[in-house]
Amino acid sequence: MKSVHRIRHFLLLACASLALPALLPAQVSDGTATEVAATPVERARHTGVFTIYTENDHFGGTDENYTNGAKISWLSADLSDWGRTGWQHGLLTSLPFVNRADTQKNFGISIGQQIYTPTDTVLVNPDPTDRPYVGWSYFELSFISKNTTRADIVSIQLGIVGPSSWAEKAQSTVHDAIGAVTPAGWDYQLGDEPGINLIYERRYRAYTRAFGDALGFDFIPVAGVSLGNVQTFANLGAQVRIGLNLPTDFGVQLARGGAIGAAPGDDHDPRIAVERSVSVFLFAGVDGRAVAQDIFLDGNTWRDSRSVEKNTFVADVQSGVGIIWGGLATDWCLRWTLQGIRDPARTLDLFCLRNAVSGLLIFCRRSASLPTRAGPFFPLQAPVAECGEHGIKGFAFRGQPIGRVT
Repeated sequence: MKSVHRIRHFLLLACASLALPALLPAQVSDGTATEVAATPVERARHTGVFTIYTENDHFGGTDENYTNGAKISWLSADLSDWGRTGWQHGLLTSLPFVNRADTQKNFGISIGQQIYTPTDTVLVNPDPTDRPYVGWSYFELSFISKNTTRADIVSIQLGIVGPSSWAEKAQSTVHDAIGAVTPAGWDYQLGDEPGINLIYERRYRAYTRAFGDALGFDFIPVAGVSLGNVQTFANLGAQVRIGLNLPTDFGVQLARGGAIGAAPGDDHDPRIAVERSVSVFLFAGVDGRAVAQDIFLDGNTWRDSRSVEKNTFVADVQSGVGIIWGGLATDWCLRWTLQGIRDPARTLDLFCLRNAVSGLLIFCRRSASLPTRAGPFFPLQAPVAECGEHGIKGFAFRGQPIGRVT
C-alpha cells in the first residue's frame, strides 16, 4: 500500500510538473531581436567551466538534517551539433528541450554526495519521529541548450542511497579530523537502493538593466521538474543580482541536480571580456518545490525502513556575494530552508561555497585568433597555433595555452 500510494503521487506530479516550464515565456529579451542576435558570443562559445560546490551547516551553528553536500562538475565548450556522429548523434539530437536551433550546445559531467542526519545525532537509536540517517552519492550527465537569454538543461543522475554511498565514512573522517563528535546512529540508516533522477530545468535572463558603464541588475526566473525514486518534485523560483560587471550567465546555482556550472553567456562576461576582468555582486533568490517523493524522508522505496511524514510544499531562500577575478569565480551564500519534515517552525541554515575556473577551448581556425587583452590571467597576445590533424589546437586558459592535441 505504501508503494502504491507513492506511485500514484509520483504520476500525478510528473504529469503536472512537466508543464511548469511553460509558465515561463517562450522567448525573453531585454532588447530587440536584432540586438540579441548581434551580441558577440565567439569567446563564450569556446569557454568551458570547472566548478567545485560545497554546502555545510557547520557555519550555521548546527550539525543536522541536510548537513553536507559536495559536487564537482565540468561543463564543455560549445559542441554545436554535440560533436558526435552516427547513432550517438542521433541519440543526442532526439533529446527533448535541448535541441533548439541556433543555440550553443554544452555537455556536462558531475559527481556528488549529500549527507542527511537527524537533529539529535548523539542517540545510538535515533528518534523514530525525526528524519533518518541517509547518504546519496551519484554520477550526473547534463545536456544544455542556450543562447544569451535562455538555457534549457536536461540531466540524469545515477547513484546509490544507503551504506554504499559511503556517507557514514565521509562524515566520520571529517569529524575525526576536526575534532567534532561523530554521529552515533548510522546503524539505523536507510538500506542500499540504486537511485535515478531525471531532471529538466529552464532558466532565463528575463530582465537586465545597466546603470552606467559597470553597475547592473538582472532577474532570472527558473522552473523545472525532477522525476525519480530519489526525488520527484516540481520547482519554481527566481534570483536577482546587482553589482559591478555582472556575469552573463544564468545565476548562482546550488549543489543540486541540474547545477552544472555557470558558463559565460556572451563575450561581455568579465571572465572572458576584452574590456573587463573583475566583478563583484550581491544575489538573492527563492525556490519553491511541490514534492511527491523524497527518499531522504520517505525512506526506502521497496523495503521497510525508517521514515517521517513530510511537507508537500517546501522552499529555499538564499543570499550571498559573488566575486570574479579573471578566469576565477567564487560565490559565498547562506541558505535558509523550510524543512521537508512536518514542523513549519524548523528551518535549516546552510553555508554554500562555489568555486569555478573558466577556460577557452579553442577549436581549429585558420583565421585570426580570438581577441584578448592584458590583465589578470591574460597574456598580452593570444596564441596562434596551426591546426592539428583532428582539428583541435588544444586547451587555453584565458588565452594562454596549457595543453595541445595534434
